[in-house]
Amino acid sequence: MKRIHADDAKQSTQVDFLPVIEGDPNDYRTIFTTLKECMRLSGDKVTIVTFDLPIWLKAVDIIKQANLPIIPRLGGFHLLKSYLGSLGNIMDDSGLLELIQLIYPGSKTANHILNGGCFDKAIRAHLLIDAAIY
Repeated sequence: MKRIHADDAKQSTQVDFLPVIEGDPNDYRTIFTTLKECMRLSGDKVTIVTFDLPIWLKAVDIIKQANLPIIPRLGGFHLLKSYLGSLGNIMDDSGLLELIQLIYPGSKTANHILNGGCFDKAIRAHLLIDAAIY
């Protein structure tokens, strides 16, 4: 094995803290500056940047308009909230709202859960419903 892999050079990975960009995070100019700085730091490679949902929406607009070689990613928390909201939209008028109202009495909480809000309550409700079905 040592002889076979003697010439295989492994590239090292470096993880650093990036400098703070002063500015309003919701401002298009600040997002554009962040994207350009990420492109500069990555060199010639395609850049992957992760944002939360409100900034991700603006970053996607900037990337499309400027035709930047950047792949915008949605953060895990907001991706899951978006998934829960789409699940509520797909399951509209299926009785899921009424089932969630049995778990959390009151129409506001159940509606908020089906719109992707109340993350902790939504996870609990969906796990309870899954356990009841299976």
